[in-house]
Amino acid sequence: MRELINTIAHIGYQVSDLTRSLAFYEPLGFQRQQRFSKPSPQGAIEVAFLEMAGAVLELYQLPEGTPFDAPRCGIDHLALEVSDLDAVQQRLAALGYPLDEGPIEEENVRFLLIRGPDGERLEFDAFKR
Repeated sequence: MRELINTIAHIGYQVSDLTRSLAFYEPLGFQRQQRFSKPSPQGAIEVAFLEMAGAVLELYQLPEGTPFDAPRCGIDHLALEVSDLDAVQQRLAALGYPLDEGPIEEENVRFLLIRGPDGERLEFDAFKR
């Protein structure tokens, strides 16, 4: 199967408020590729695709009135590789984003985690070379 797969196309997060989530992710350096509404029987699904360092993140908000239920299983976090974890921590502090965990030192990596507006976790990894 591996020979049939080129790369991961994107990672999708259901969010409760797309505008609020864009205001969270864009200051982190995610570049908006597109934003659009997609029709569904329940109403419009609001969608945005963001890109950073070749990785694509899809954020989508279900139509108003659709219950939002944060998943209890599934994707636990999105990890981003960084060169300078201290600089990342300073930038996050300047943006007012509190740390959820870390920085944590392990054998081959130093990392920290923050939470997005719907509780999703973002991990920033600085690998030791």
